[in-house]
Amino acid sequence: MNELLALMIGLGVIAILFVIPVILLARVSGLCRGMEELQRQLARLERRLNEPAKPAPKPEPRAGEPVSEAVPKPAPAPKLAPASVPLPLPAAPQLHSVPARPAATEPPSAPQEQNAVERAVAQAWNWFTIGEAYRKPGESWEYAAATHWLLRTGILIVLAGVAFFLKYSIEKGLMGPLGRVALSLAAGVALIVLGVRLLFKKYDLLGQGLAGAGFVMLYFAFYAASILNHLMPQPAAFGLMACVTAAAGTLAVLYRSLGIALLGVVGGYATPLMLGGSSANPLFFYAYVLALGAGVLGISWVRRWPVLNGLGMLAAYGLSFLFCSRHATADQLFNDLLFTSGVHLLYLLSVIVLHLRTQLKTGAFEWTALSLNAAIYWMWAFLLFKPVYGRQGAGLVALAVASVYVALVYACIRRAVLDRAALTLFVAFAAVFLAMSPVFMLTSHWLTFAWCLQALAMLWIAQRAGQPFLAKAAVALFALACARGLFVDLNRFYHALRPWRLTGAAFWQAAGLRALLCGVLPATLTAAWRLMRTHRHAAKVTGLVLLQVWLLFTQEAWLLARVFAPGFRSGAVTLVWTLFAFALLFAGIRLRGRWLRWCGLALFALAVFKLLVSDLDGLATLYRIIAFISTGVLLVLGSFVYLTYKPLFETDEHADPDR
Repeated sequence: MNELLALMIGLGVIAILFVIPVILLARVSGLCRGMEELQRQLARLERRLNEPAKPAPKPEPRAGEPVSEAVPKPAPAPKLAPASVPLPLPAAPQLHSVPARPAATEPPSAPQEQNAVERAVAQAWNWFTIGEAYRKPGESWEYAAATHWLLRTGILIVLAGVAFFLKYSIEKGLMGPLGRVALSLAAGVALIVLGVRLLFKKYDLLGQGLAGAGFVMLYFAFYAASILNHLMPQPAAFGLMACVTAAAGTLAVLYRSLGIALLGVVGGYATPLMLGGSSANPLFFYAYVLALGAGVLGISWVRRWPVLNGLGMLAAYGLSFLFCSRHATADQLFNDLLFTSGVHLLYLLSVIVLHLRTQLKTGAFEWTALSLNAAIYWMWAFLLFKPVYGRQGAGLVALAVASVYVALVYACIRRAVLDRAALTLFVAFAAVFLAMSPVFMLTSHWLTFAWCLQALAMLWIAQRAGQPFLAKAAVALFALACARGLFVDLNRFYHALRPWRLTGAAFWQAAGLRALLCGVLPATLTAAWRLMRTHRHAAKVTGLVLLQVWLLFTQEAWLLARVFAPGFRSGAVTLVWTLFAFALLFAGIRLRGRWLRWCGLALFALAVFKLLVSDLDGLATLYRIIAFISTGVLLVLGSFVYLTYKPLFETDEHADPDR
């Protein structure tokens, strides 16, 4: 059995190594034939140039003097020269006047393809229908689409039939394991040789399909020999399949054949599905899929075939999801997570490598591929791993992905290797995953706290790195935190949790937690205002901070009065409003901020209205006295501040000293 195994390995190595010499020989022979044809054409041209020019026969004159008439005959020659000059002149306006109208009608068709997204969609459709970015001139759509799709469909159906035949032979015992593997190897090598012979000829497209089918047959053979029939060790099969990938990539790159590359990739990813048995050894399956992805990455380094990257990415994710969905234990899912993360990084690098290799700006296709890569990876991770690892595990995955994108952004900024659009996209991914991680890792109490700190950190990084998109993402996260803080957290901490039922140390611990979780929003917004105080929207941030502080003080005063002075709840709120109005008024006068003063005066009016309408009947006599005297004193102090700073308001009626 060992001798048989060694023989099989030797045959496999010979089969793989035979492909590259055949390719090189075919390439060299084609070049030699081309050189010989050029030499023959050059020799014919030299012979024609060396032949003496035969003079044109001159017509003999019918009547006239033979000599005297022959000598002056050259005289008309100079007349022909000037006559030949004006001849094009009248023809020129006729030539220009005819195409002048169609030239004027041409430009309106140009705006139809100005949109980059439309061009990308059109190229993607061309790749899908005819296998090329642009249709060859003089080739009809029917011919291009029919030849490509008939060939693609036929090759895939034949490969499926071969796979089912191998499976049927296994079930019925029609052929031994060695015979099946040997037959697959022989068929694969024969198809490759035949396909290479047809390349660059009339049936070039058919040759590409046959060569691709041959590589798929080799995948069948080595996968079945290792996983299904155990005729060779898995490391040997892995090495041989890596050689198949390298050979297919070499042939596709050498002959500039996207069809061979596509068939090789499709066949490679379809092999585990058709033959089954991928669950027998997960590590081998992981290595197999990653090796195919590495082959796609290598091809991307040489040829700019974005369709190959997209197809490989979708096939790898689909195969990994089908495989990982069978696992339920924590250890298995952790290995699956590492494998899926490897697929994510591999195809992320394939887009970056393609950009670095071609030195072209990323377009709609690259942006779509990057977005799909991130979205599919996160969806797979969430659906597969959350049931076992819980919300905290999903949050850790999101945090790890965010850290990868942050490191990628940092490396790209340091080395200046990506264009601004791709860099902005990576920044957006980092921001999104960073914002999602607290949603799963933390309880709902700490979510606003985490968002505020993340938004402040993102804003600081945007200021230092000069990334306006990151600043906009930070503003969006601040807006989300503000909405949650105002409409969710205040109601939860001051009403839903019923903090007035707590007593002793528990009450003050809850008060400290409220101050931390609810106070972080105005605190971080104040820090954000200091970072962007020169921005035209900085005043709006200040107003938002003041609104939050006013609401917090109102809720806290109401709660403290309910616990320690239940009859003074309404009066305590009025007193807090009056104090806050006085603070706004004083700050507006000192800082010469008109809108601060107006807000203070409006809040004074609201407090007085509440005192007269609501508190007058709802308060006890003692609390009513305290509320009225305190409010009146603060109103008098407001007038005193105006009188103290009277010179600030003594300005020319046309001048406006306020800011």
